[in-house]
Amino acid sequence: MSNHQLELAQQLHRDGHLYYCTCRTLGDTLQTMDLSALKEFPPGHPENFAAFLDKVVGFK
Repeated sequence: MSNHQLELAQQLHRDGHLYYCTCRTLGDTLQTMDLSALKEFPPGHPENFAAFLDKVVGFK
């Protein structure tokens, strides 16, 4: 079984939204990270998910 939190952190790191590191790489990450290089995470659209759920359970 996969560790979904770890997979999410790694993907967000690859996409430039956060810095991901392990205990072994923490020191290097703290010394070399450039917080100004991070990309803003786009806002979500929870209304789309709510509409999907409404359709699935038969409310629409």
